Amino acid sequence: MIFIVWRIGYGDRTLILYLLIEFQSRPDHSMPVRVMSYMALLWQDLIRTRVIVPSDSLPGIIPIVLYNGEQPWSVPCDIKKTILMPDPVSFFTPSVPYLLIDELRLSVHHLMEVRNLAACLFGLEQSSGPMEMFKLGENLNRWMETDPNLESMRRDFSLYFESTLKRDEEKTIINPFQGGNMLAERVNKWIAEYKAEGKAEGIQAGKQEERASLLKRMKNAGLSIADIAHITGLPEDEIRHYI
Repeated sequence: MIFIVWRIGYGDRTLILYLLIEFQSRPDHSMPVRVMSYMALLWQDLIRTRVIVPSDSLPGIIPIVLYNGEQPWSVPCDIKKTILMPDPVSFFTPSVPYLLIDELRLSVHHLMEVRNLAACLFGLEQSSGPMEMFKLGENLNRWMETDPNLESMRRDFSLYFESTLKRDEEKTIINPFQGGNMLAERVNKWIAEYKAEGKAEGIQAGKQEERASLLKRMKNAGLSIADIAHITGLPEDEIRHYI
């Protein structure tokens, strides 16, 4: 959980607004209670440290849950929906909604076209395989290289790619945010590794079981039938037969 403090102009006043951001990789049914608790604890701490006094208006808090799990989020986004209260006293049911950002299910491509950095990050996470990830990363990197003000952000994207997106340690996945090589050169190097793996495992020697196993691994890695045909030299119909 992190807090971000915004100072914003509102009419003739300057207001303080807190963004409360909670990161989740799986659904948590205690989230409505946690969000309510976090907000109350933040206000209590501001009073305790005399940032505000009890007679002041409380600063606004916007709670955000940033979710990147594969399983759909099924938790209510307002504690009000989790409390069973009889109708005669339903007035006392608290309502504390939070904003859910479900990274893997957002429609972001239209935002990526207008160079929205958050949408680009979510697009990388949504990529269906290495080839698509490299293309998105290379396009983003090419844009960020043209703006010196984005250099530190480009390094952050590179670090995020290394620590989060490179999930398969058995294959060499080149970081598109490092160096100046074009995407084609990097993909060709990656393809060459697959070719070497194929030769080593007998894909050209006619070993049926090894051939089927390797082709299935390529498909599971996110390669299309056309990509596999290009790498192995096999007809597309034959590849479909094996996988």
